[in-house]
Amino acid sequence: MIKIRKDDDRRGASNGQRKDDTRSDSRYDDKRSTPRYNDNRGDSRRDNSRGDSRTNSRNDDRPSRPRRDESRGPRKFEKREGPRGAGPRGGRRPGGRDFFGNKPERAPISDEDYVAKADVVAGHRFTDISDIDNQVLNLLEKRAFLIRKEGAWRKSRQKSLVDPKLEKLLRGSFDAKASELGLDAKLTKSLFTLLNQFSLADVRKKFEGDGYKLAPRVEPLSASISGPRSFRYTRMMLAMAASAGAPAKLAPVTMNAPNKDLAKALKQAKSPIHWDDDYIKNEGGRTLHFEGNMIFVGEDPFNFYMLLCFALGHAGRCKFTGKPALQLMDIASLNRVLPRLGARMVPINPNNPGLPARLECGGAMDEAVTLPGGTDPDFAAALTLAAWSFPGGLTINGLTKEARVRVAEAVEVLNDCGITAELKKDSVTISDGIPTIEPTPTLPLSVKFNSLLMALPIMSGGSLNIQGSWPRNETTDRIVQELTNLGLRIDIATENIVVSKEGDVPENGTITLGEIPDLQPLALALGLRLGNATLTGTFDGTITELLDRMSALYEETEDGLVLKPGTKRWDGTWYSPDPIWSMGCALSAYVVPGILLENHGEVTATWPEFWNFYNSLPTGKMKPKPVREKKDDTRKRIKIR
Repeated sequence: MIKIRKDDDRRGASNGQRKDDTRSDSRYDDKRSTPRYNDNRGDSRRDNSRGDSRTNSRNDDRPSRPRRDESRGPRKFEKREGPRGAGPRGGRRPGGRDFFGNKPERAPISDEDYVAKADVVAGHRFTDISDIDNQVLNLLEKRAFLIRKEGAWRKSRQKSLVDPKLEKLLRGSFDAKASELGLDAKLTKSLFTLLNQFSLADVRKKFEGDGYKLAPRVEPLSASISGPRSFRYTRMMLAMAASAGAPAKLAPVTMNAPNKDLAKALKQAKSPIHWDDDYIKNEGGRTLHFEGNMIFVGEDPFNFYMLLCFALGHAGRCKFTGKPALQLMDIASLNRVLPRLGARMVPINPNNPGLPARLECGGAMDEAVTLPGGTDPDFAAALTLAAWSFPGGLTINGLTKEARVRVAEAVEVLNDCGITAELKKDSVTISDGIPTIEPTPTLPLSVKFNSLLMALPIMSGGSLNIQGSWPRNETTDRIVQELTNLGLRIDIATENIVVSKEGDVPENGTITLGEIPDLQPLALALGLRLGNATLTGTFDGTITELLDRMSALYEETEDGLVLKPGTKRWDGTWYSPDPIWSMGCALSAYVVPGILLENHGEVTATWPEFWNFYNSLPTGKMKPKPVREKKDDTRKRIKIR
């Protein structure tokens, strides 16, 4: 039977007059059926001088629990038997000790069951920061959409895409908030400029689908193809012809974005140029004119550098503009060289470090310049190419290893045009003169694209005939030597090159072609073919990302990567950062079939015939190009009111 304690019983208990039966059995309040917390510790805190209301309120606020029966004597505490001991039957006393009082040895903790605290903390940090990054990207996409929407409205009214007044207000608000948060002023200025570029850049379509699957037939080749010509050589020869006012027809030419953008830019500089599907022609009779012109150079930095350097030989002012990629270019570094050549360059928009920019030139030019560290190798090549148009020529010192490779390409073009150019270890000297350009100059094969074609017999056997002139220089000789070491026979003629597999591919080896950035996709494919290979060079995250998706075993070293043999399997889809990497994946698919590309269409824009040829192997018989229909109908539509 449960006794209900009354209020007066509680008041009496506070004066030490509580009955034994009340202490032992009264566990519930008369108003509630929940257990109450009301032990002696609570009673000792009561203050009768202040009344019972304070005591009752304090007790009512406490969580309730059953009272202990003090009639049973003092409480006894015993140690629980845990994993240390199994009790008397196990030969151990309670508490985990044996008969002699010794503690048993603990079993070691398994590494599989042990989770380091640092790993747990790192996991929490990753989750928190990743959530913030997702929010930032979502807001960035929304901001770009709103500015792009504003630009479309302004474009419909024949205005510029960017509203200067709106941008000024946004920048002021952005700088004020950044200052309030204590953020670095220089970095926030660059960040604001970068945020605006997202609204001007091409929108990347959300990928939907299974991807473009690369699963080639591994059969001996017996194919022939007209290899793509060098895009850089084509553009340099076109710039030489336009600057000299010489008539020239360049064919066959792949009319991709870099070639077409340069042709358009030269035409804006008053050069008589026109083009079709497979050729670019300069009529000649008129040289370049830059004074007062605004020239759009597209998005390729090399095109901009060539036009800039050729403009240095013309006194006056002109402006250059381009796509968003060039708007973030740091042209301040160019002003460490341009004053020595009697020129300077100033950004038109002070908030943008790159284009659009104004060039002012016509001052005295030094006969020798030294390129500072960090100079873009493409700028060194463009300056070499245009140096013949400067009074007395030019000597360029301070060439780095990367710049020397690019300058060697320009020296080859100058020599083909009759200009004397001497390349040394870290310098190049170009004499002034008048170029002699053939009406139909021979365009050499593209090294980075055709070297991938040359490696196809290593992957599947057989032979391949590539039509075109293979250039001879340090880089091409290195490629030929390395492919020969892997079992290829390479026969180089004047108008074609034949590669065939004769020897066995070694089981291991060292691939050094990765030391040249354009040849890293080729180096990766060759390393995968060997299985156990060492790749030398400085690699970015692209090659390691591909290896991770292939589940390949590798080890990063100071000199490069070490690939280890093992089963490889592709996972997911991949967005290639450059068309040359997509073509490298096509070569690697012979070893790791099933590679899925999200943006294979960029290869088509760069070299339209590649996928058609690749999918037709081992025969290489491609589908004919669609023929354009000519409209013979001369009728006109007349609107009658």
